[in-house]
Amino acid sequence: MMFDEKHYDDSRPPDRNRSSTHSPPMGRIIEMAFSGLWVIKRQGVLTEVGGRLYWPDRQSLERAAAQAGIPLSDVAVHTGRLDADSR
Repeated sequence: MMFDEKHYDDSRPPDRNRSSTHSPPMGRIIEMAFSGLWVIKRQGVLTEVGGRLYWPDRQSLERAAAQAGIPLSDVAVHTGRLDADSR
């Protein structure tokens, strides 16, 4: 077993938020079903891209994120009711 000194500190566990590659945090795609809008959430906060906080569809959201260099999750979160006909 090898001992890694840079992660040794008996007062706290290793910092998992630190990355050796320093990649930007991944954005989570959220569809707000009631309003029909799409947003990006990173680190628990809505993300502004190009002066916008929301988009009318997933494709335009993905284009804006790609132009801004924001990596996105492949999984979208869908909020609201499952039966869209009952609005």
